[in-house]
Amino acid sequence: MLDDRATQHLRGIDRTLRTSALGALVLLAIWVLRDILLLSFAAVLLACILRGASDLLHRKTGLGSSMSLLAVVLAASLFFGLVLWWRGAAIAEQATQMVDQLTDQAQRLWDQLGTTSWGAFVARQLRGIAESVRSGLGGYVPGVASSVLGIGGSAIVALATALFLAASPQMYLNGSLRLLPPSWRPRGRLVAHQISTTLQLWFLGQLADMIIVASLVGAGLFLLGVPLAATLAIFAGILNFVPYIGAIAGAIPAILVAFSQSPTLALWVALLFVGVQVLEGNVIAPIIQKRTISLPPALTISSQTILGTLFGAFGLVLATPLVAMLMTAVRTIYVEGILEDGENPKPEPHV
Repeated sequence: MLDDRATQHLRGIDRTLRTSALGALVLLAIWVLRDILLLSFAAVLLACILRGASDLLHRKTGLGSSMSLLAVVLAASLFFGLVLWWRGAAIAEQATQMVDQLTDQAQRLWDQLGTTSWGAFVARQLRGIAESVRSGLGGYVPGVASSVLGIGGSAIVALATALFLAASPQMYLNGSLRLLPPSWRPRGRLVAHQISTTLQLWFLGQLADMIIVASLVGAGLFLLGVPLAATLAIFAGILNFVPYIGAIAGAIPAILVAFSQSPTLALWVALLFVGVQVLEGNVIAPIIQKRTISLPPALTISSQTILGTLFGAFGLVLATPLVAMLMTAVRTIYVEGILEDGENPKPEPHV
């Protein structure tokens, strides 16, 4: 009896060690391949968006699946091309003016900083930091150039991968499901369907939220008489794609531009952004989330902080959809499939 207990105890230790070693290897592989995995997720996200739009066009018009996808891609390309042709030069000119105004405003604040004793002390400290940064730029510039080129190449790879995934989703899904035991495949198909739906709804919600925020900010800035109102509104709407953090980042340029006119105007602009965010957070976002998805704010901010620290701007942008995907997977696989011990679902007809 004692030998049997000792043998079971050793087997338990052996299983624990094997599981721990496997988990460590998986985490190590994820860390080594983190850039590739994040780029792959971006491609999957874009493929889900394209596929959702093409499926909607297919249901509304009766076009074939491939023709619907082609029409969506051509329509998106035509839209962005027309926007660049119609307003591209004006937006670029206004962006340049905004940068010039922000530079002038920063210089004015710097000059005002040196008029007091404590301000002169802070200015000397900042000047020393700037000199240290400038001395290291010589070796840093090539790295920045290579990073920019790397981002462009990664975008092309992600776009091409997304197009292939969106064109033949069933082929890639069926190939992935063959890696699972036969009894797990219906659940795997359901998980893939739920994740695809979640990512599509998340994107629709974010797009609607961006358009509404940009419209409200643009109207407010125009009524207040802030220069470059259209460019600042578009900038705020685009940054609102990143929840919570993007709202703060989008307000800073508008406040600085308004401050170059008068401190009172800057205060009104700050109040405008606060009002828009209060309206967005308490009225607009809940209405949108009722028809799309709702994510816990604390989890969203934590994921943005972690992925932004690890992967920079790319991780910050993809943090929220990644959390949405993981929450859907946990709910479908663990909560419904294990804790609630549900029956194996029927395969979904399409993803």
